[in-house]
Amino acid sequence: MYKVLIADDETLDLEGMKTFIPWESLGMEIVGAVTNGFSACELIETQKIDVLVTDVNMPNMSGLELAKRVRERFHDVRIVFVSGYRDFQYVKEALTLQAYSYVLKPMNEDELIQSLERIRRDLDDARKREQAEHEVRQMLSGGAKPAPSPAMAADGMGKNGKLIQEIIGMMRSGLDQPLTLKEVADQFSFSPNYLGQIFKEATGQTFHEYLVALRMEKAGELLRDPKLRIYEVAYRVGYRYIPYFSKQFKETYRMTPLEFRNGQ
Repeated sequence: MYKVLIADDETLDLEGMKTFIPWESLGMEIVGAVTNGFSACELIETQKIDVLVTDVNMPNMSGLELAKRVRERFHDVRIVFVSGYRDFQYVKEALTLQAYSYVLKPMNEDELIQSLERIRRDLDDARKREQAEHEVRQMLSGGAKPAPSPAMAADGMGKNGKLIQEIIGMMRSGLDQPLTLKEVADQFSFSPNYLGQIFKEATGQTFHEYLVALRMEKAGELLRDPKLRIYEVAYRVGYRYIPYFSKQFKETYRMTPLEFRNGQ
């Protein structure tokens, strides 16, 4: 669960955000709800915060000043401003602080929820990148090969586990060929929509996401063979356009195929 701090000197707005925003379904939990910037600063010193939702105009320390202090100390905190002020200067300052959104009061709950959903996706992506970087550092430091992530494990897939394992086996054996969800669905006599749904339920990833992960996993293995040229590795995992392969590889490993190979 991502940690959220709310700061708003208007008690009704504070209680409203605590009560009417579906924090749990957003994958978030409130670790603090305070009425001034000083209390927020004190809490941040003792709690790890992922998201700050703050009113712009609070007494003694404005939300903008609070956000500046937070940004200086903790660069990764995502910030959302709520305010009854439409003044462009406030909005401009919010933009300089790289705020995700500026939600006007009286508050539109849907607008705030949409902002929080974008933040959650961003945080999820950041976690995946950190995990990939950690695994690459382990490999480059000569440690044991990291175990597959839960999303790539072939067991624990529920009632459709056997079917999904068969599909994953088919995917692994055909990594060098173009492969689509429709082709696989036709082979197993399912509609693409239905097969895509049960595949994601079982693995936590879409068919395309899982296929890319398998291809990148295989590419990492092949790149350890110095006899194989990079374009040959790309072909063996289903990529005919080398720049796209390099882009996909870098998104996964946070380095180019050549950098990966040189680090082995």
